[in-house]
Amino acid sequence: MTAGTTPPAPSSGGQPARPTQARGTGELVRNAFRRRAEHALERLARSATLDELAQALEAPTDYGAVARALGGSAVPDAVLDLDPFADALARGAGERERLASRAGGLPSAAQAARTLGGISRQAVDKRRRAKQLLAVRVAGDWRYPAAQFGADGTVPGALSSVLAMASELGMGAWATLDFLLTPDAALGGLAPMDALRRGGAEADAVGRVLEAAKADAYG
Repeated sequence: MTAGTTPPAPSSGGQPARPTQARGTGELVRNAFRRRAEHALERLARSATLDELAQALEAPTDYGAVARALGGSAVPDAVLDLDPFADALARGAGERERLASRAGGLPSAAQAARTLGGISRQAVDKRRRAKQLLAVRVAGDWRYPAAQFGADGTVPGALSSVLAMASELGMGAWATLDFLLTPDAALGGLAPMDALRRGGAEADAVGRVLEAAKADAYG
């Protein structure tokens, strides 16, 4: 074949072009999901009360509105009969949305980079992997709970050791966030994140509280 010559098209009996096939399959999957999601949302909108829908609409994001609606009592009994785990999954989504609100929001990596003084997104990712920053997964992206950043953009120095301990204890990111935001009597009524920010003995006590909380969870 000479330079600049267009390669021949595959024969009718040859293999179809893979990129085209992949795009076609992907679009079929997306359309199938859209149809099922639209059907589910239509049923949810019909079965929910106006109060439940109004509460769902108070969420700051589209995802949050859907999560709140699914986490309520509007999921039809017929659905639960066919899919017993639907209610648990929906309530889990609603709880994550509430945690995000308690955390003051979930900034993106780019937003976290600006909060941390204009560092690069790669530097943010490096700190996440080193367990110097807490991040949770939302729709495939890493988001950084705002509660860990002080007014000046600083992160508590002892946060890294707590995140490492939580990981060693098998706690997921969302469970760790819940722990950090929940006031504890052993910390004088402070949430662990607030105790970490105060430093000193109060910060040292967070690790002991975390170990005790994990022990209680497993009995």
